[in-house]
Amino acid sequence: MRLSALLLSIPTLLLAACSDAPVDEPETVETETVDTEIETDSYQGDWSGTLDVGAAQLRLVLEVRGDNVALISVDQSGARMPVETNRRDASGFSGHVAAVGASLELERVETDILSGTFSQGGSSFPLTLARDRTRAVFYSSEPIAAESEDFIAMSGDVRLAGTLDFPGDNDTYPAILLLNGSGSQDRNSTVAGQPVFEVLASALAERGIATLRLDDRGIGGSELVAPASPHDLADDAAAAMSVLREQDGINAQCVGILGHSEGGFIAFLAADAADPAFIVSLAGMHGTMAETLYEQSEALFLAAGAGQAAADQNRALQDAMFAVMRDETVEDYPAALTAALVALGFPEDAAAQQGAIWGQEYAISALDLDPTNAMRGYTGPIHAFFGERDLQVLAGPQSTRLLAAREGLPTQITIVPGVNHLFQDATTGLPQEYANAPHAMSPEALDLIADAAEGLIAQACE
Repeated sequence: MRLSALLLSIPTLLLAACSDAPVDEPETVETETVDTEIETDSYQGDWSGTLDVGAAQLRLVLEVRGDNVALISVDQSGARMPVETNRRDASGFSGHVAAVGASLELERVETDILSGTFSQGGSSFPLTLARDRTRAVFYSSEPIAAESEDFIAMSGDVRLAGTLDFPGDNDTYPAILLLNGSGSQDRNSTVAGQPVFEVLASALAERGIATLRLDDRGIGGSELVAPASPHDLADDAAAAMSVLREQDGINAQCVGILGHSEGGFIAFLAADAADPAFIVSLAGMHGTMAETLYEQSEALFLAAGAGQAAADQNRALQDAMFAVMRDETVEDYPAALTAALVALGFPEDAAAQQGAIWGQEYAISALDLDPTNAMRGYTGPIHAFFGERDLQVLAGPQSTRLLAAREGLPTQITIVPGVNHLFQDATTGLPQEYANAPHAMSPEALDLIADAAEGLIAQACE
């Protein structure tokens, strides 16, 4: 599987750095008897609460979209992890979060309240989640785009599913393939409950531009076949582009790619096979994953007020893990990474969780993969956007790398003032702000991106 966090520093996944102190038993919640006739589909929407683990308080969102369920850790960059549902009925909900070795056991004590325990690494913590009615209503609304169609493409033997949005009449349109960032995301590129690509697709439809957005492998309608490297995801993008060009109503000569975060990285890896007319990069990774992680983790530690010493300590942990990941003689990366972290003082359970995540084949292959040659090899026009307050993909070093690789090629950079990694209006840029932002994407940022797409279409296609 792809990494389940959004390219964060090592101790960022759920409870990875929490203390082993004893945990009090959860208090009994006395409430009214639940109506056994509550329909199971009434779980649709978002359920929010705070997990108190002693060393930290973590805001969680249980996101339910039909049969697709995910747990979002808002305070850990909106890390979004699929949940395997064991029970979902009138009496309550239970499920397993394989990405971090955790489980949920929640009773439905009221129509809009779930209460029970979150368990991980041998410890259990009380957790109460309340339905967020505002988000539930929002997600049940009809798409703004005038016309949408289900979309299926085969990437080798892997089935990819998505939504093709049209501006809404019978004309022929330019189109853009939207590529998600890292982690397991649905076709809306939902992060911390915010449907980033759904909003973006609507903004582009208003400008007469069709879009294709895809579920990641293992999410929604896309088949669960774990990619071995970013090149597999580039192959997915190229396959989707090929099918997109064949759709009625699409101008096959004017199809581009827009990638967010890791999707910006994948866009360039796919460019040779996909042959896009243009590329739009939003907070794109234009260096290696290791470079991005180093820069990101220091920025997050400092912005959170942890200080340089804490940032340096985290850098030492990353150095130790990356050394293991780069060692080609290692036969069992999860075990070797676990041992390295235990030697540095990590609790064994937490170390094992991190080892399982970062020891995946995808992480090993992605760590030092350099996109420079791919960025230089694509000769078409690109427009790259960065958020002034983005703490995950830093505008300064990432734009510098892109411009150096693209010297002499048509490249435009825009740094959007006042926005974070999701291009939301932000105060600090910390991931804690993602879920509570007033818009999934800033209206000003949407206008700038749509303007750029129109400009690239005029430049490359007309």
